[in-house]
Amino acid sequence: MSVFLAFVAFWGFAYGLDNGLALTPAMGYNSWYDYTCALNEAGIKATADALVESGLSKLGYTYVNLDDCWQINRTAEGVIIPDPSKFPNGLPNLINYVKSKGLKFGLYTDRGLYTCQHRPGAYGHEEIDAKTYASWGVEYLKNDDCNIPPQGDADKDYGRMSYYLNKTGKALVHSVKGSEPIEKAYNVSNMRRVGHDIRDEFDSMLSLVEQSHQQGLAKYARPGFWNDLDMLEIGNGHMTTTEYMTHMSLWCLLKAPLIMGNDVRNASKDTLMVLSNEEVIAVNQDSLGVQGTLRANGSRAVTNYSAVIVQHCSSGSKYQTWKFDNSSRTIVNQATGACMSTVSGSGPVYLEPCVSGSPNQKWSFGDMNTVHPDRSKVHCLDVYNFTGPTVQLFDCKTNGNHMQNQQFMFDSDGAFRPNISGLCADLQAETMSEVWGGPLAKDAYAAVLLNKDTTSHDITVHWSDLDLSSTASYNVRDLWQHKDMGKFTGNYTASSVPSHGVAMIKLTPTSN
Repeated sequence: MSVFLAFVAFWGFAYGLDNGLALTPAMGYNSWYDYTCALNEAGIKATADALVESGLSKLGYTYVNLDDCWQINRTAEGVIIPDPSKFPNGLPNLINYVKSKGLKFGLYTDRGLYTCQHRPGAYGHEEIDAKTYASWGVEYLKNDDCNIPPQGDADKDYGRMSYYLNKTGKALVHSVKGSEPIEKAYNVSNMRRVGHDIRDEFDSMLSLVEQSHQQGLAKYARPGFWNDLDMLEIGNGHMTTTEYMTHMSLWCLLKAPLIMGNDVRNASKDTLMVLSNEEVIAVNQDSLGVQGTLRANGSRAVTNYSAVIVQHCSSGSKYQTWKFDNSSRTIVNQATGACMSTVSGSGPVYLEPCVSGSPNQKWSFGDMNTVHPDRSKVHCLDVYNFTGPTVQLFDCKTNGNHMQNQQFMFDSDGAFRPNISGLCADLQAETMSEVWGGPLAKDAYAAVLLNKDTTSHDITVHWSDLDLSSTASYNVRDLWQHKDMGKFTGNYTASSVPSHGVAMIKLTPTSN
């Protein structure tokens, strides 16, 4: 495959990733949630066999990606060494086996000195690693961001790897973590992680979708670059089939890579049903390449993944009571029991269920009542524009006369207050029903009618929600029922959308 290389001079290197790859979101499998560090040659070969035998590969799930723990050391010359106990016949042998099945092969690395599991990282070895991976026939590189040296810089580190991958002349998809600013990730990667590591929980899954919306990431998505919501958890057992259908629908509408994280070898009938819906996959792989966005909201409520905001202090607000735990250095909301969290040490602040030892949830107080996340000592908790309601992490100020919006303190009643009269930390209520939508090729549209509530609801999408004429008529097809619902003008109502479920529809223009 010929690779077109477009370079932009930057920091003495030629950066840019117009590599002709990922013109639609990547589809495949990743080993982490299936094996964690116990991955092995026999298991990966069996997974490759299962992708073919199940028919998943014919639907586009073609990448077989090894996550962390495949590597063990480097030679004296710096060449990375696969773990021989895991791959007794050598990693190139496994790669050849996977490719003999008509599949593609991907590997994991880390821009730091060591990977998250303390295996050799890529820092300072980008050139030799890129050459090695290309020589092995690797076609996808996931690039994490653990154990970064003090001089590390996400844009420069990912940029070096991008440059050397391009320089090999081989076709390697480059996937980076969310520590890379979106405006720069666009130039050095084919996809960028949106937020925290996904968990096999409905709220965790939805919070990534909401983070993508809150950060306004949709405008950056296009053929060749996608916002990565993290792996699909479908089939891992902690959500219902209805919730997995919601998971699949949102990933497809938002044009996220569809990288399965389940045990494909033992996938259930329901798991394969969700992963194999060709009509839903077609939305993800649509040639127009426009990411869907939130178009309309219903009623609202607070969840364990709500955004942290400031509002006027109120003694009647149960969500304005917080506690700092000195031993864990977490800031806990007393009403929900969830912890104040950050993704990468900058950007939005939100709740997540408390996880022992999580660096995303550890905070320290400075001399002037500033609050710093462990993830970044140069960023401080900050009330946007002194009035809010957004609470974010922003560059720390040093002038005491103009830093009231970065000074926080706990009152005796448990209120967590910025040094701004009348404001207290609170939680943003989340919508219980939503309409997400976006355009497709050939003047078609897709919409996901999402019910986040605990009971079923009718949900209506108005054509005006999708920026369509209210007098226009469209044929509506339900993509999960595989059923034509009829011709509708102005709006369509999905009846009895189940709790935590969706109706996913496609609108195509009528002949008149």
